[in-house]
Amino acid sequence: MPPALDRLLASPSALRLLRSIVNTPDIPVACSIAAKCCTPVSSRRNYSDHGKASPKQKWARWKDSPENITKNDNERDLVKAQSTKRALDTAANTVDHDTLSQGTEDDHDDATWAAILARRERLHRLAGTRAVWRSLRHRGHRLPTIEAPDADFLWSTFMKNPELVEQVIDHAADLLRGTGNTYPRLYDLIMSYWLQRDPRAALDYHHRMLVKLNLRKLPLRELARLGRITFRPAAWEALLDIYRNSNERDLYDETVVPLIEKANIDMARRWHSLCTFRGDEPSEAAASHPVVQIFTAEASTISNTEVRFETKSTSKKPKRDIGRYNQELMQRLLGRDTAPVRFEDSFCARMFATRTFQPMSIIHGLALVGVNEIGPQAVLAMASRTQPVEELPRRFEELRAAGIALQGCVFSLALEKFALEQKWQLVRSMLDSDQHPDVFGDAEVQRGLLEYYLDQGDLVQAQRTLAILTLFHNDSGTESWNLLLQVHIKRSGPRHVMEVLQDMRSRGVMLSSESGTAIKSLLRKRQPGRKPASSTRHKFDDLRFVTRVFIYILESGMGAISPGAWREIIRRFGMLGRLRELRRLLIWLLCWYAPRGGGHFTALPQSPFRESALSKLRLAQPERSHYFWFPPTLMQHRTPLHPLRQLFKPSFQQGLIIWGFRAGLLPHAHLEQSLFGSPLEKKHYRKRLLRNSTLNRLDWSVGLRTVVQLRDLGVLVHPNTVIKALQMQFVVLFGRGRSNRLENVLMEDTNTMTYAEYVQEVNEIWGSTLFTDPHLMGKDTTHKYMWHPRLRRRINRPTAVSLAHFMGLDSRKHNDDNEAALGELKQHFEAQAKAVDPRFGS
Repeated sequence: MPPALDRLLASPSALRLLRSIVNTPDIPVACSIAAKCCTPVSSRRNYSDHGKASPKQKWARWKDSPENITKNDNERDLVKAQSTKRALDTAANTVDHDTLSQGTEDDHDDATWAAILARRERLHRLAGTRAVWRSLRHRGHRLPTIEAPDADFLWSTFMKNPELVEQVIDHAADLLRGTGNTYPRLYDLIMSYWLQRDPRAALDYHHRMLVKLNLRKLPLRELARLGRITFRPAAWEALLDIYRNSNERDLYDETVVPLIEKANIDMARRWHSLCTFRGDEPSEAAASHPVVQIFTAEASTISNTEVRFETKSTSKKPKRDIGRYNQELMQRLLGRDTAPVRFEDSFCARMFATRTFQPMSIIHGLALVGVNEIGPQAVLAMASRTQPVEELPRRFEELRAAGIALQGCVFSLALEKFALEQKWQLVRSMLDSDQHPDVFGDAEVQRGLLEYYLDQGDLVQAQRTLAILTLFHNDSGTESWNLLLQVHIKRSGPRHVMEVLQDMRSRGVMLSSESGTAIKSLLRKRQPGRKPASSTRHKFDDLRFVTRVFIYILESGMGAISPGAWREIIRRFGMLGRLRELRRLLIWLLCWYAPRGGGHFTALPQSPFRESALSKLRLAQPERSHYFWFPPTLMQHRTPLHPLRQLFKPSFQQGLIIWGFRAGLLPHAHLEQSLFGSPLEKKHYRKRLLRNSTLNRLDWSVGLRTVVQLRDLGVLVHPNTVIKALQMQFVVLFGRGRSNRLENVLMEDTNTMTYAEYVQEVNEIWGSTLFTDPHLMGKDTTHKYMWHPRLRRRINRPTAVSLAHFMGLDSRKHNDDNEAALGELKQHFEAQAKAVDPRFGS
């Protein structure tokens, strides 16, 4: 035993306290007050009290008689043994016998149970879920069988606990036997959650639900659609086993095509074989896919009775963008299937270069001695001897007739392709170039040469280099424009970006993912967790420029910019304190990425370019994993793949609230004077603008008001997310100790509002009670354990809380701000539509 604990237990006061704990069935009332005296512990933050530790004191043993010392020691050992046993017993059941024992069965409706479960799951994780489930079953409460928010939350939370899944299924079976109804989405919830985490357990749950719930129709199509991105190979394997023994016949488009797009050709082939064997045919769009046509051609040579679903393919795994490259040229570049027979390349080149024999005679001579392949130097010498150059295609035809192939290299394949396509300018440029034929196959060297030719203004050689770099692409024109854009970004930054993009738009060229990454590279470098450093170069707002370029790309339908591509841009706006620009951008993104249809988001204004741009993207990119293919009837709470959930994550919502506090309290916060334009954006106009109230500082609540506005417009915002962010800021402003971050210290020093004023304004902005008035603290039992920044964060709160009151569903305020922001955006869209079509609005 440690000496300090030994000295503590030896004191009479400690012995009396331990004796009272052992002999008393409940904790004394006086002991509960001690919880308020504990030093608050704040997770993930370092606070320091600047007091000095007191020097060690030597504790003296109380002057008792030897008999009392022996008696006290015996009592101490007995108390310690009993208290240890009691602690072990109570630790196992402390979660189960808390506030759940309060109230009667009539007091706990579905909303109350959902509130209790949300709190206990947040505090105790799986142990809290088990405790609520045992209390619910002990009271005989039945889970609801209708689709409602409370029902969804209860069933989905219980089934995420691996120890409760079978009990939940048995409870659903009891409901089915007793009432004839059960929760309709139980199979969908369990399988969508467990297939991607534990496929073996998911198969067991599947068989159990088939037996217990008498399922006849399975939502396998919805499962496959939800698992397009998240399912691993083991999950697809388990879903294949389920589909093999089911009655479903509509999974081909949702399984084979997504697996091809993820480059899992082996699994796609197995799904194709099983679906076609069961009569599950692909749609017209899926049947036109090149890989599906290959599968159909392969299966046409095999009898349906000899189909083997477990055969493993020995072919190599293709690249992810399988339809982007010319497979025939790629195969020729890799080499012949048979062993080549050839002379030394330099010797063949000297033969073609001699003027004694004609190239036709040399070709026949090589064929007589059994040569079936020539190298690039020989091809260069043969092409140089061919006059005029328009006769070069006939020369390649003579080589093919003699059974002589070209060695797999970029120079030979490019010269043949350009000659057959009659691109004589490129052919002459290759023949007149001073580069060695082997250099044409070095991509890095060619990229460097392309930059050099563009700097020198040599457009002929630049065009030839672009053609070489995009030789193996099916659409070499598109790749050339994208490569030119990337080179311009690397050479001159933003100078020629819009010019190239406008030319690409006029020619109908689509933007590649590499070009999108290159445009994003224009942003200044920054370290994780830190704002970007200020630029010392020429005046260039990189953040605003990249934002406008991305908006231009979306409105013109040139490329698919995913919602995740905006996270870094949004994060930089918030870190720099440019919240006015951020708010405009967020509303525009909401109006663009919100899926229209199904009665959702119909009140949002719509850009006049949106429908035409999305139509172009759907034609150019038929892969169903992009945001513009997302089904509009699928709600946000059903899947994390919803575009708005990817765009407005809970971490972003919390960050928006924190950025609002910093913008309102920091003395050096960004004023966004650049929004006024020239010449008012200059610094010497700042005092005049502040004096005239033309330029104002933001309020601390700007972030919270933006979150509330997004919530009112249809974005999924959970109150716990908002409460957690506000609690962190209140601890910074009013908690014990001081933060180690300079920004937090400045915010605490400049703050002039009290905690009660913050609570009142937060509740007014949110529209319901998020925080209880601190003046009510300790007034009665209900407010005895309320949260306060100077107390512990995790305390035992009462469970009798209305879910509607907790979720903030009783009122919605600040509609004026929403209408003003939406009205401004609507006017902008109308002006755009009028510029596109002058007849608009007439």
